[in-house]
Amino acid sequence: MALLAATTAAYTFIVSFVIDEANNLTKKNNTIKQAQSYAFSVLPLLIFITATSGLSNYLQRILNNLIALKAVTKMQKQMLKSTYNSDFGSFKQKKSGDIISKFTNDITVVSNALIRTMSNLIAAFLTIALTIAAMLYQNWQLSLIMTVFIIAYWPILSISKRMRGDAKNVQDQIGKITSNLKESFNNMRIVKTYNLEILENSRLSKNFDARERLQMKLVTEQARVDPILEVLGGLAIAGVVIFGVYQISNETASAGSIAAVLTGLLILSPKLRALGTLNNVAQEGLAALTRIFTVIDEEANIQDTPHSQELIKINGEISFDNVYFKYPDGNLALKGVSLIARPGETVAIVGYSGSGKSTIMNLIPRLYDVQSGSVCIDGHDIKNIKIKNLRNNIALVSQEIILFNTTIANNLSYGNDSADMDDIIHAAKQADAHKFISELPFGYETVLGENGHGLSGGQKQRLSIARALLRDAPILLMDEATSAIDSLSEDTIKKSLKDFIINKTTIIISHRPNSVKNADRIYVLDNGNIVETGRHKDLIKKRSGVYSKLQN
Repeated sequence: MALLAATTAAYTFIVSFVIDEANNLTKKNNTIKQAQSYAFSVLPLLIFITATSGLSNYLQRILNNLIALKAVTKMQKQMLKSTYNSDFGSFKQKKSGDIISKFTNDITVVSNALIRTMSNLIAAFLTIALTIAAMLYQNWQLSLIMTVFIIAYWPILSISKRMRGDAKNVQDQIGKITSNLKESFNNMRIVKTYNLEILENSRLSKNFDARERLQMKLVTEQARVDPILEVLGGLAIAGVVIFGVYQISNETASAGSIAAVLTGLLILSPKLRALGTLNNVAQEGLAALTRIFTVIDEEANIQDTPHSQELIKINGEISFDNVYFKYPDGNLALKGVSLIARPGETVAIVGYSGSGKSTIMNLIPRLYDVQSGSVCIDGHDIKNIKIKNLRNNIALVSQEIILFNTTIANNLSYGNDSADMDDIIHAAKQADAHKFISELPFGYETVLGENGHGLSGGQKQRLSIARALLRDAPILLMDEATSAIDSLSEDTIKKSLKDFIINKTTIIISHRPNSVKNADRIYVLDNGNIVETGRHKDLIKKRSGVYSKLQN
């Protein structure tokens, strides 16, 4: 960049030298041959300067893009790491579309800003500095007219502050659009069935209109910068011409020095206008960086402490002692819950929707922290167990089935990288999934679409169960794990699980009587409280009890 700036500023010296020497040749009545000789002596210098300028420009552009792309890639990786390290609760409160927008749109804005500012802003500053120095050397009195550009500083600074706020509003709106589109497309089944196409089109179109208004507000602010610099540039050139004529008439300056200053102004004018444009780009980039660093700088509330320990062996005894838990929205989900599940036991948790069943499931792997009371594993408060150690000993089958766009074998081995194909097939057989997998075109190497597109709900659920079985953890959590499976398949899976769960702690949430009737103990939740405890045969006798009503 410095070399590029130096070669650009050198044009002022060449212009001055050429004009003054040409003027001297004219005065001395030299021959055409002498003039040609003079021209040929200047030509190599011009070729050298242009070649050096071109090569410098090429190299700095390549290096600038390399630096900018490395910086942007590092930011994306830091955002990804921070997102995965964030609390489950805080993540659930965010709109996934807005997060995705920060990874895509905001990063693109920052990338563009970095590339353009590094390759143009820094180079422009160097060029401006060296050109002004050359102009001052040639004719310092005439060059002082450049101070007129200082006047532009204050209005441009004021405009910049407004632009950054406007740019942030545009990027926030893009995040909202991304989130709303994702939500609408994911719910296309409801949209089509309920004839909501016109309503959704209208709702989302309003988001596009809002973005257009915000973008035009930003563009209007940006458009004010160039005219300011254009007018001031014109005034500076007019001042140089007027004062230059005065200097020549008084023989206080040579024509070459005045031409050099004019050349410098012609070099500076587009550079200064470019700075105004780059200021617009920089403000958008800074606004995007603000959004990006809110992700990178976010610290998780749930994390290991200096006192956290790693348990060598976890047997799997789970106990809740007078646990109270409140969600961030103020909803008190659990009110003094106490329960226990021992290794080898299958414990069921039942209750009406919203009674707190899934909250209990979320507290065991410490996706949330309790407000009071304690959750313990083998007598150790889970707050004092290293999070990775705790979660490595838990397998989860959720009602919300998550499958990745990769092979079935890879989907099943998530959470157990050391599993070989024999282990994968064995787990699939236990989950009654091997038969339908074998019938697929490429068997276990079949690549699933987004979230298992093309599979039935029951097939997806069986894959989810197989994944949990393959993890072979001492604690097995099953949250409505068989809700999408027919009774025959459920019985097959239960028979396969019988030997598998002998030494494991299994906690089941289910609305289906068949899933919990053989549990060693059933806890009945109602409005965040445990209202009944016992085995199926005992609880069903209480005709007025909650459990009995749930079975009807």
